[in-house]
Amino acid sequence: MSNVVGLAGFRCPVGSMAMHSVHGLVEVFSQDGWMRGVVYEHHEELSLAHESDDVIFAEHIEMREAWVHIRELTEAVLAKDIENLRKRGQFLFDTVD
Repeated sequence: MSNVVGLAGFRCPVGSMAMHSVHGLVEVFSQDGWMRGVVYEHHEELSLAHESDDVIFAEHIEMREAWVHIRELTEAVLAKDIENLRKRGQFLFDTVD
């Protein structure tokens, strides 16, 4: 008899948030062994060549899915990762003066 414990299911379970080096903050939606299905935001800046002067910035945001290995993910600790998310454009906030 073998008492092998599968550790793949314990890290980044379905429904958890994680950090990925390329995709940034992701949500785990599926798992298959050591692989995790993740959903992440993809930002694409839109051209403003023929827009009015009132438009300052425009972007297209879509949700994309990808399969990544568990080793590419670290469990998200939002208190620690806020500055990294802000630099990536995934955490926007406006301070009230």
